Amino acid sequence: MKSSDVIVSNRWVGLLPITVSVTVAVGLTYVFWNALWAGGGLIGGDTYTYFFPQKVYLAERLAAGEFPLWNALVGHGYPLIGESQTAVLSPFNLVCYSLFDVNTAYNVVQLLHYGLAFVFTWLYARRFGVSASGSLLAALIFTYAWFPFRISLEWAITTGAWLPAALWCVESFLQTRWWRYAIGVSVVLALQLLAGHFNLAFLTHLTLAVYVPARLWFAKEDRDAVGSSSSRGLSLCIAAIFCGFALAAVQLLPTWELKTNSQRARVWERHDPGYGHTPVWYWSQVVAPWMWYDADIDINRNLPEGSPATNDIEAHLYFGIIPVLLLVYVVATRTIFDDRRLLLWGLIGLASLLYTPGWFLPITQYLPGFSFFIGPGRYSFLTTFAVAILTATGFDRLVESRSVTLQRVLFAGVFLGTLFDLLWVAGKVTNVAIVPEPALAQINESEVRRILQAESRPVRLFCRGANLPTLLGVASTPVYLGIGPAAYFDPATAMPNPLPFDEPPSAEQIEWLRRTGVTHMLSFTRLDETVWPMSFVWVGHDAFLNRAWENANNDGELRVTSSRANEIVIEASSQADGRIVLTDLAYPGWSATIDEKPAESIVVDDMYCGVDVPSWWHEVTWAYQPGSFRWGLIISAVTLLFLAGVAHVRFWHYS
Repeated sequence: MKSSDVIVSNRWVGLLPITVSVTVAVGLTYVFWNALWAGGGLIGGDTYTYFFPQKVYLAERLAAGEFPLWNALVGHGYPLIGESQTAVLSPFNLVCYSLFDVNTAYNVVQLLHYGLAFVFTWLYARRFGVSASGSLLAALIFTYAWFPFRISLEWAITTGAWLPAALWCVESFLQTRWWRYAIGVSVVLALQLLAGHFNLAFLTHLTLAVYVPARLWFAKEDRDAVGSSSSRGLSLCIAAIFCGFALAAVQLLPTWELKTNSQRARVWERHDPGYGHTPVWYWSQVVAPWMWYDADIDINRNLPEGSPATNDIEAHLYFGIIPVLLLVYVVATRTIFDDRRLLLWGLIGLASLLYTPGWFLPITQYLPGFSFFIGPGRYSFLTTFAVAILTATGFDRLVESRSVTLQRVLFAGVFLGTLFDLLWVAGKVTNVAIVPEPALAQINESEVRRILQAESRPVRLFCRGANLPTLLGVASTPVYLGIGPAAYFDPATAMPNPLPFDEPPSAEQIEWLRRTGVTHMLSFTRLDETVWPMSFVWVGHDAFLNRAWENANNDGELRVTSSRANEIVIEASSQADGRIVLTDLAYPGWSATIDEKPAESIVVDDMYCGVDVPSWWHEVTWAYQPGSFRWGLIISAVTLLFLAGVAHVRFWHYS
């Protein structure tokens, strides 16, 4: 064998760990989101009221050969490039929304970033010195202990996935001083900013501002290769970060322009900065999640009077029971002090955790960056990453003296145990559900859409559900925008409250509708034509709007997909656990299955059939199969066979 052949072979062997990492990353997206792989869709949260109205418009304009900078459908228009969560300039969005239908593109972008978050965390952990298997554990903890519960917030994964990528590039640059990694820092930070939501991007920059100087200082003190020319290394890292901002300037400048002209120009005056905090007593979910993950528990009920509000999603903080035990091992054995890089991550994680209750907001409200981004509970993003690295290191230390076989067995147990733990919690803490047939797939069946698009004049709807009606291809007001033109929120220019649906409109409201060019009203109840200066057009069940509004409200949806004499099949989706009541008589013989698995039947109101159904999407089947009929059939069949046998004997063997 030639020496070159050996080198090629070694290269292939070197690719094996990263290949395994990518394979596991893809496989886990299927484990957690198999319904999205199958073409299903998300409902609930901001999906239909915020993200889809933006993404449908983007896809339609790209299909028309246009690059949209302005969205004329929401309200009276707003700069699409400025309201950055559309992420018009994200390469992933440009490709996916050009190639796929909107629901598929939305799924692909999210699943892709889950995979990227996993692989980048694995790469950083490997560069940090963690074993290949330990790095898989770190990637599992970071990616699936923080993001699945926030899947209704697209920006969480599309921006959060780039934190480990930035750290990998920085650590690689500090260890090798290769310029390719410095350039990689710029590209990664630019991609994170182009994703459109800057909260986690700010946390990434904040982390680098601490991590880079500390790493260089530690290395210089230890007099290793990383510490050589530390001032030059620091300068290059700063330059790389600056170039990341410059690469994303095409997104940042329009966003800054809109911000200065929006309802959030002075964010602290309009928004409670403590909203979305994690109450300190809610930290107990880390070790006792079963105490809190119940649909009937409202965190806000336990808050002191006057405290800012929060919710399960913003305040979620859970790593898995096994990782918590490994974290305790790292601290108890003082492993965290063996490497100052580990101590650094411990301090970053602790500082982030201490920030989540909002204790330091009275100070940080005067600091750049901190003064704009609300939701201190989101700092648990950094805590989770720190725990992932510490836990993986602790696992390596725990198994390092064991045999290879035992190491593999222990890894399989820890990885799979943590996986099923996080998978269970992911079904308990969420404000979205996944349905096999998304409402967006029925948009072409919308009767309202057909009527409005047949109009010869431009249409502007006024309706209760902000933004969602723009999916019909017409303009709609009022609006729902995270950062929107201030005129939409100024009492002097917005419609006078309250919205005129539950009570007759005032003269000022009628005049406002005329002045703003509203042509059609869309209501859930028929309006009094003697009060409203309009003529009736249509009433009925709209295949798209009724389902989409049910999804947007996310109070739950039930749909009978099959009704036969002895069987009823129901599709149920809800963000919380609930009970389905079949108002057929609870008579012996009725049984229920959930996703083809037996379920306990409950008698409701001493008369009806009921079954408790967990959150998310499920198929519930009621079947009437009485035991009396089954046993009677058996007895009759046996008797028939007996009589047939007797008849046979008597006929052929008569004597």
